[in-house]
Amino acid sequence: MADTNAPRPAYLLVQGVVTDPEGFKAYSAALPPIYEKFGGRHVSLTPAVKVEVIEGVAEGRSVVISRFPSKEAALAFWHSPEYTAAKALRAGKGTFFVTVLEGLPGT
Repeated sequence: MADTNAPRPAYLLVQGVVTDPEGFKAYSAALPPIYEKFGGRHVSLTPAVKVEVIEGVAEGRSVVISRFPSKEAALAFWHSPEYTAAKALRAGKGTFFVTVLEGLPGT
């Protein structure tokens, strides 16, 4: 039986459509040190053309899944001054849907 008090990781699930790939490069380049600071790492970077839909309607979105040690760390990353500045670099470069998901204990 899983320990319900065990640390729970969190995942940022980003689905998006980049409309300005060249302009998006500055945003992508700014991210690695910010992820590192908050203990985050990508576990999947899947461009829209490689997203394999096995049920439902394909929406043509790329998918990024990032793991953080906790929901608090994921939210601290998202609301940090560093990420706020980086996020401004992606403004007008696409549309994005972002969720934070709490993982199961011990995963």
